[in-house]
Amino acid sequence: MNLYGLPGFLAYSMLLCIAYTLIKQRKDESLKYWLAGWALIFLHASIFMLFWQNFPFDVIARGTLIAAGQAFILAAFYQEPTAVNRSKLIGRVALSGALNLIFVVGSVLRDDLHAADRDLTPFYVLIGAGAASAVWLAAVERQKSDWRFGASATLAVFVYAAQAWLLYAYGLAMASQWLMCWTYLAVAYFFLRRRAPLTIGVLFTALSFVLWGLVFPVYSLLSIYAPDISNHIESEVWNLPKFLAAASMILALLEERVVSATHLASHDQLTGLPNRRLYVDRFEQAAAKATRSRSGFGLLVIDLDKFKLVNDTLGHEAGDELLRAASGRFRSVLRQVDTIARTGGDEFTVILDGVHSRADAEIVAEALRKCLDAPIPLKEGAYSASASIGAAVYPEDGLTQTRLQAAADERMYARKEQRHAGPIKWQFPFRPNDQRSEQGLMAR
Repeated sequence: MNLYGLPGFLAYSMLLCIAYTLIKQRKDESLKYWLAGWALIFLHASIFMLFWQNFPFDVIARGTLIAAGQAFILAAFYQEPTAVNRSKLIGRVALSGALNLIFVVGSVLRDDLHAADRDLTPFYVLIGAGAASAVWLAAVERQKSDWRFGASATLAVFVYAAQAWLLYAYGLAMASQWLMCWTYLAVAYFFLRRRAPLTIGVLFTALSFVLWGLVFPVYSLLSIYAPDISNHIESEVWNLPKFLAAASMILALLEERVVSATHLASHDQLTGLPNRRLYVDRFEQAAAKATRSRSGFGLLVIDLDKFKLVNDTLGHEAGDELLRAASGRFRSVLRQVDTIARTGGDEFTVILDGVHSRADAEIVAEALRKCLDAPIPLKEGAYSASASIGAAVYPEDGLTQTRLQAAADERMYARKEQRHAGPIKWQFPFRPNDQRSEQGLMAR
């Protein structure tokens, strides 16, 4: 048994346990692929711990490294929303990864043959197919911008062209090492680009993957041009970037967990808006700012009309869809300096920064009402929503959150009674056999 591999073995074990725990606690598809990649690295470390390096397991060891790199790339892609269907994205990454895996494993097997028996034509074909699959994968970027697609496609062609040149000039070993190198550099690139915010754990993880990728060409160059130096470097020195990547990934996962817990404590889980606790804090900040500057701010209370009927007739899932869609439209109308919070089941409260009169607050309220004019698409059909909004201004209508809220509530209910004095017709296309739902929504 090679005990030099024990630190890495333990680090990978900890990472697998933490990742598995997080996967069970929340739905994050990318964690599954991170977990798969680290499981392959764990297998790689187990091979070198259980067997000496001269044991004939080079194919498995090299194969696990390249397969893990492809799993990491897929995990990094999953961290950012994309217009491409997820199954298609997996297929594109899997195709590119399979071609790279065949090249690496094939290079190990073919490198054992005599020089006269080597035919490198299949490897040039693999390089060409790999370049085409990488460009196809880069086409995902076109959904966002043409220049990102162009940059990614150009970079993909460059790395495969360099691989073909290394195969021609130095042979299979160097071409294979270059493939391993840029795979882990790509992991660092996608991990850093699709990860926000840039915490210490994220930065160290990306740096560790960069160092991990650079190990392969540096090891080969030292072996060729400075064998005396290479022979005096312990194997665990070359494995250090893997240990750093594992430890940094644990730190990044824990940081993300803390940030997520902090966000959930102050935000509504359904809409992502500030909850009542954060709203009260923002109100106190706005009141303190208005007192210092001898100015004011506006307060709006928004109540979705007949929301209970949606829950009762269409179900809570439809109600949740309506709340998410309505909150998104409200946010699109407001400025970044304003605060909108979900303070009740179907109630939203808005703090308008720099609004000094009720007339100005009513202008914003009217814009919020009009943003619901376009029907909201639900599973059952397009639903025409509406809202009643009451406005109040600090300090004219009150100096405390309770008094200002009460004034806005009173005006909101007065407007609701005024608007709903007559019969209401709900516009909602139903299936012909859904008569009970239609009658429920037509009820006043």
